[in-house]
Amino acid sequence: MLKLLKYDLKRRQERILVFIVIALLAQAGLWIYSAKMDVDLVTLNLAVYCILAIAMIFIAVTGYFRNLKSYQRRLLPVTAQQTVLSPMLLALLLTGVVILLGLGHLGIYKLLYTMDFLPGNLLTVGFRVLLQSVWSILFLMVMVMFSFTVAYSLRMRLRVWVGIALLALLQNGIGYLEKVLFDTNFIGLDSPFNFKIYPVSPQSGSDFTIKYLPVNQGALLFEVAVVCLMIYGMVTLVRRRIEV
Repeated sequence: MLKLLKYDLKRRQERILVFIVIALLAQAGLWIYSAKMDVDLVTLNLAVYCILAIAMIFIAVTGYFRNLKSYQRRLLPVTAQQTVLSPMLLALLLTGVVILLGLGHLGIYKLLYTMDFLPGNLLTVGFRVLLQSVWSILFLMVMVMFSFTVAYSLRMRLRVWVGIALLALLQNGIGYLEKVLFDTNFIGLDSPFNFKIYPVSPQSGSDFTIKYLPVNQGALLFEVAVVCLMIYGMVTLVRRRIEV
């Protein structure tokens, strides 16, 4: 698995470096031309890192799609499990790189500026944001991969549109089942934004604090089971494709 991950990473390293360099240049531009250090600048910095994370996931997913359609890839001694899990591990690795860049950026800001305008519970909230964002990324990635794996297994035209339709059905179907069974929103997509902002006293230095709403554990276990079923379905379809 690690050899396959290293192989995929090496094949896409130039594109990955290009996106990272573009993001760092954008961050430098925001810092140079910003009037002051405030919440608006930090929000823009966060937006750039979110876009970079999306680009990293896009690289991992498109690599998986290319491998599905590549005849040469099918000749390699690679199991169906490795074919499915390798892009997921690559996406998690690249997401970890983006997180480290963001943490390093925040550390530089704290050395150079006073960051009292940020909420006092930044570390606690930030850790939960990272965990829930990683889960959301993984869930969405598995849905996309499963939808297009099913579409590419069909011998018909317009398979891309079939994959898009399946993705829409999955997203709405899972969200509907969670609402009916657990009376909660789609945790896999809504969880990073499942918080409320409360004003605090001016003496605290910050203008607000962030509190996350509780997560329904039953709905979370339901989503974990759905992800496992989708991964199993992808492995089965990829194995049949390799055998053919």
